[in-house]
Amino acid sequence: MKYIIGVDGGGTKTEATAYDSDGKAIRTSIKGFANLLNNKEKALENIITAIKEIIDELENHELCGVYLGISGSEVGNNAAIIRENIKDRLGIESVVMHDSEIALKAMLKGKDGILVIAGTGSVAFGVNNNLTARCGGWGNLLGDEGSGYKIAIDAIKRMIFEEENDLSPSELSREIMNELQISSVDEITRFVYSSTKDKIASLAEIVARLGESGNEIAYEILTNEGIELAKTVSNVYKKLGFKSCSIALVGGVIKKAKVVRKAFEDYIKEKIVVEEFVDEEISPTIGAYYMNKIKDESEV
Repeated sequence: MKYIIGVDGGGTKTEATAYDSDGKAIRTSIKGFANLLNNKEKALENIITAIKEIIDELENHELCGVYLGISGSEVGNNAAIIRENIKDRLGIESVVMHDSEIALKAMLKGKDGILVIAGTGSVAFGVNNNLTARCGGWGNLLGDEGSGYKIAIDAIKRMIFEEENDLSPSELSREIMNELQISSVDEITRFVYSSTKDKIASLAEIVARLGESGNEIAYEILTNEGIELAKTVSNVYKKLGFKSCSIALVGGVIKKAKVVRKAFEDYIKEKIVVEEFVDEEISPTIGAYYMNKIKDESEV
């Protein structure tokens, strides 16, 4: 049996999965983080151990390729470090890319296009004829348009606006204060500056719920962020010279917040030519199968 290995590695875990020639997952190994920026030696150990476990289990079968999507691999010479370590320790060649790229290839079945991630944070990443481009993804302090964090911060800023302009607390403000069990806007700063990004971003669920029920303030916040997220996609589209492309969608905000999704799609459809939106749940590791399949077909 011939097989390939796909690896999806981020700041929390490394998932390595072997796929047969029909794209069926046959073995999976899960290890700790893979981002070399966390800890270079430990990350490399996690990556290599995950791959080696699969190779050892399938020692009587033919390995035809290893494709890795690793967070942080775009920084400095990290991609080369990963390739060299795999070559030195396992004696095999590999292809290393950013984790967004293997996720894109997974969702679009190997085709070029644009991946949009909008969860706690956000980013738009595209590939066209081996060229890549990214917009957004600058982190919560510099951007992350359309993300749960940004939506939550917009709502908190609205609370402050109401307080400073002697306006009665809106329904949105009251809901947030109730959720945080605080009695005044003055207490919000302690929450923001002592909480994790995930905790702050969780308030976006309140904004989404109210926006979908007709609350004008929440609706406006969600609509604006959906448009800002769409602008990052439009910029990637232009940078890569697409005439048309498919767009893959990942993350709780873009998949579950209906107002954000509608504003996002409406803006996109006015600005670029979209072949389809794809938002199915799928392991990024299967991107390796599709990339290897396209490579084989091009060599025939």
